Amino acid sequence: MLIRDILSERDIVLDVLAPDKAAVLVRAATLLARATGGDQQTIGEALAAREATGSTGFGSGIAIPHALVTGISAPTACLLLLNQPVAYEAIDDRPVDIAFGLLWPKHDTRGFLPGLAQIARVLRSRGTRKLLRTAPTPAAALAYLDQNAEVEVEVEPAADVRSPGRDLYLQDA
Repeated sequence: MLIRDILSERDIVLDVLAPDKAAVLVRAATLLARATGGDQQTIGEALAAREATGSTGFGSGIAIPHALVTGISAPTACLLLLNQPVAYEAIDDRPVDIAFGLLWPKHDTRGFLPGLAQIARVLRSRGTRKLLRTAPTPAAALAYLDQNAEVEVEVEPAADVRSPGRDLYLQDA
C-alpha cells in the first residue's frame, strides 16, 4: 500500500487553524466524511472513541487519529498541517502540528496494523516531517509522503540481516 492509494491532494489541508485536539478530530472527521461519503458525526465519534482509549499522538509533533469503521470498502486518509501546534497528550508530551487521519474498513482488520505501521514509518522520518511543515501546496505534501514511502518500500525488502564482514571472511576462508 502506498500513501497515494489512500490519500489525495483534496484531502490535504495546509495551515489549519485548530485551537485544540478536539478541533483537530472534528476537522479530520469532516475531511474523512467527504472522502468516504460517510456521516461526519459518526466518523468523529469513532475517532474520539479511539482517542479515549489512548492518545494517537506518537511523538515529534505527529498524531495519527484513526478508527476501524463499517460502511467503507477501502482505507481512507486525510492530512492536516496545523498553523500552530496543539496539546495532544502525545507520548513525548510535545504538541502536535501534523495530523494524519485514517479510517480503515472494520472487515479488514488483518491489513490495518501493517498499514498503520507503514504510515507511522513514513511520518517518523525527520526529513519528511521537515518537508511537510514547509509544504507550499497539498501536491507538494503528497509528493513528500510518496517520496519517503517509496524509499521505505525499496529499502525494507533489500535489507540484509547478514553481517557484511562475516560474508567477506567466509569468502576468504
